[in-house]
Amino acid sequence: MESSEILEKDYQTVYKPLIKFLYTHPEISFSFNCTGNQIKFYKKRKNEILTILKQLIEKQQIEVLGGAYYDAILPLLYPADRNGQIDLLSTELRQNLGKRPRGIALYQDSWDSSLVNSIQSSGIEYIVLDGSIIKPEDKKFLPLVMTEMGKSIEIFPYHDEFNPEPDISPRDFALDIIKAIEKIEKKDKYVQLQPDRVVTICLDHKSMARLIEAKWFESFAKYLKANPDSRIKTTTPSLFKKTNIVKIPSYVVCGINKKVAEWSSEYYVHNDSKMKSPANIFDYLKTYSNSHALYNRMIYMSMLVNQLKADKMRKKAAREKLWEAQTGSGILYADNGTLSCVLCRQKSYKDLMEVEKILREEGNFKEAITNFDYDGDGLNEYVCRMQNYFAYISLISGAIYELDLFKNAGNYADNLSRIEDFDEVTDSYKRGLFVDFLFSSDQYDKYILNEPAGNGVFSRIHYSQLKFAPNRHEIQLEARAVFKPTKQNIYLKKRYIINSDGMNVQYILRNESPYPLKAKFAVESNFSGITFNKDAIEYMNVEVIDKGERIIIPAETSTRKLNKQNKLKTVDVVRLTDNENGNSFAFEANEKCSYFYSPIIFRRPDMNTFEEVLTGMTSVSTLIWDVDIESGKETEKNINFTISSVKKAKK
Repeated sequence: MESSEILEKDYQTVYKPLIKFLYTHPEISFSFNCTGNQIKFYKKRKNEILTILKQLIEKQQIEVLGGAYYDAILPLLYPADRNGQIDLLSTELRQNLGKRPRGIALYQDSWDSSLVNSIQSSGIEYIVLDGSIIKPEDKKFLPLVMTEMGKSIEIFPYHDEFNPEPDISPRDFALDIIKAIEKIEKKDKYVQLQPDRVVTICLDHKSMARLIEAKWFESFAKYLKANPDSRIKTTTPSLFKKTNIVKIPSYVVCGINKKVAEWSSEYYVHNDSKMKSPANIFDYLKTYSNSHALYNRMIYMSMLVNQLKADKMRKKAAREKLWEAQTGSGILYADNGTLSCVLCRQKSYKDLMEVEKILREEGNFKEAITNFDYDGDGLNEYVCRMQNYFAYISLISGAIYELDLFKNAGNYADNLSRIEDFDEVTDSYKRGLFVDFLFSSDQYDKYILNEPAGNGVFSRIHYSQLKFAPNRHEIQLEARAVFKPTKQNIYLKKRYIINSDGMNVQYILRNESPYPLKAKFAVESNFSGITFNKDAIEYMNVEVIDKGERIIIPAETSTRKLNKQNKLKTVDVVRLTDNENGNSFAFEANEKCSYFYSPIIFRRPDMNTFEEVLTGMTSVSTLIWDVDIESGKETEKNINFTISSVKKAKK
């Protein structure tokens, strides 16, 4: 997500001084990689830079690479979306710079062999890719050529190990490259066929800003002028392709930027050791479940957009909004640290809800619940497309793991789980809405202290479908388990009745053991903070009705002290309100219950600085009943969950 502030800063610290340097040093060549948002920003506020870039392109001094317009992760998209994003940026570059791109750069170098056909069919001739993805035996400082299903694409690997630094002199920089090339030439067969080699170097904005501030490029230009016989010259990939025809046949299956790969094997653990095989975007998604959840939502909405046939204009509008939602910064934690990623992820969820709105404007929308493997875990989920929200219910603990509201909201079920390395304790279950527990008294005492309290029997169980009636919006699930503290067999039936503004959740708990069951039955719902402020956390308002009295609970603190004092034990209604976004969630129980609330603040390492930064916030809201069930008997609990709108807080 590139804000105007970030784009303005990059323009002032990188692009403006660099283009000024190139304009006065015509012997130096560069390639630029621009996103669609950059071009849009320059058109609106910095039109002069586009004029100069066009002049430099006409002189063949620079080249501008294409890519996905919204920096999407192309291997994750359907071919229609891949080609659409590439073609949209190519058209934008041609219209504003006078020439369509011949090369492409991928967001975080996320590569898959299936991209060859999409890239080549979009008129792209070559791709710039992280050299760490390439097989060592193919690293000859020459372009690669890869063929897939009869289509070919050239690959220019870039080499981070040669990146210049402000404290490295241009002479040492040049000698390091020449030394590496000569070492390769001693062993390979291409020295007679191809006297020139190409070393592609890719610099991010921070590196460029440091070099510009140190006036390194001016020193480099002076070095080249003073050493005209040096093997070091600057060029662009397209110019190199025109005069050098040797390419190395290779096949690159998949991969991703080395920096991202080092965070992909274990949740928020940096691993810079050499991997036996390159990591890829799917390894990353397997590790980071929140990113995978957003990917599932993107794919689902892509499917709906592709199925729309009646209205071409509406389909076009929906597809353009879908492409905007597909920005890679919502999925990868690599660009601006973890806080920015949360903001981008929620922005993507909001954009996807805008796509839903466009699709529903056709006028024939009907609320529906469907049953299929929505999240790719091998189990069927219950996908609820209701008038005011989108949600899905999983067989894993029978809980809701996505809740997107149409009004001013992203995904309120975008929760993290605690892990000991950062949160002192590890959650043994996945946080969602309507996660069920059965606790002993000792386990309950630990639970309200936010300590590990066992898994509560049902929070990790896979439920089974008992009945599914889509026409009545009814889902019935069941689970059998052993209550370990007393080794008793128990049965739980869970029924959802879904409606436009929420749902009714009914529980029937049966004691199938030969002696009485005494325990605490708890239903936990977790609400992710969808609005983040770098200076302060936005909390929900928490209210309960206890003995007919309205009590406001300070949202910054847990209710554990009140629970220890035997308070909040006769609660009828609980209401959590997100005033920032104008949404409210009410839980009304059919029987008086105890109530526990706790905020959890998550901090995780920033992938650039390694410092722990604000990553997420969850409001834990739990209804608890004391149960005493005779052998063979059962008890019923019922919760009416309502979603409503409130007036947004004024800033």
